Amino acid sequence: MSNYKVCKNCVMDTSDSDISFDSEGICNHCNQYNFLRNVEYKNWNKEFQSIIDRIKKRGKSHPYDCIVGCSGGTDSSYMLHKLKDCGLRVLAVHYNSGWNSEEANHNVKSMTDIIGVDLYEFTVNFEEFRALQIAYLKAGVIDLDIPIDHALYGSLYQVARDKNVPFILTGHNFETECVMPNSWITDKLDSRNIMDIYKQYGDGTSLKSYPMLTLWKKFLNYNIRKIEMIFILNYLDYDKEKASEEMKSIYGWERVRVKHGESIWTRFYQCHILPTRFGIDKRRAHFSNLILSGVMTRDEVLLELEKPIYKDKLEEDKKIIFDKYRFNKVEFDQWMTQPIRKHSDFKDEKSLKKWYSNLRNFIPGLNISTRH
Repeated sequence: MSNYKVCKNCVMDTSDSDISFDSEGICNHCNQYNFLRNVEYKNWNKEFQSIIDRIKKRGKSHPYDCIVGCSGGTDSSYMLHKLKDCGLRVLAVHYNSGWNSEEANHNVKSMTDIIGVDLYEFTVNFEEFRALQIAYLKAGVIDLDIPIDHALYGSLYQVARDKNVPFILTGHNFETECVMPNSWITDKLDSRNIMDIYKQYGDGTSLKSYPMLTLWKKFLNYNIRKIEMIFILNYLDYDKEKASEEMKSIYGWERVRVKHGESIWTRFYQCHILPTRFGIDKRRAHFSNLILSGVMTRDEVLLELEKPIYKDKLEEDKKIIFDKYRFNKVEFDQWMTQPIRKHSDFKDEKSLKKWYSNLRNFIPGLNISTRH
């Protein structure tokens, strides 16, 4: 790559097609992180308690104060750990896509048992999920985690609606997830994009139980039911390495070494499909977050990047996935050599969201999102 360039501060490089650099060779991701840390969340430590107080106040007339999404990974586990002393009536919700690693199952059960919170497991209809995932493989788009990620958010809102809970707290945070190129992912909540991809590449299996978040459902959740989603870790002093050690000593928590590796499918997608089909090493984004938050040095990260991405579990995971999804190597290899397509090649919600956003000029207080 003749125009190859890497950031002088983190390790993001031109594998992100949208990356830009300032005059000092610092990338846009680093500058965005600094803005969030020093401007957007400069009073984060003062706002945490006020958020907890607001959740308690509004939650009084509800069966639970909040829903907490728990995957068994570091971020969501630490969130649950920090909330245990806040006096909140928590309902832990675990979305089981059928791809949980042993560590994820252990962590969710261990932490909810020891902390003593109610656990609700939302289990996917695997045949529907399989049909949607294979459609994404056939479509040639980059974000193959959409079927899991969309259903995760959809299940949280569905449980919040069914159980009349006003707040959803998730482990998403800018400390470990600020750096993520838009060219590597797409809008996780765009149901229209999902449905068009499935219409063109699906096998016709009904997705009637898949927790699809249509634009209409989002409107109801945000404006009628007034369900709020809060990224609570943005308001805490969060050091991922210290958090892991703390939870290990208290709960016997088992660390998942790969970011989002609590899902076998996600581990396979990030560590095998992304680098071999799309030329993307997602560790660059994950490690860059750790550099920016002071958990690792750039030199330490460069040494980690020299190591193989997926040396231990590739063949084992591949066999599990092929067997469970019921396709073979010939089919998979064929999908991996089809032309790559952009998500924007399919219908999406952008024009509808623009129209919806314009309504706010006429209807004060209308929301198109309640995430903060």
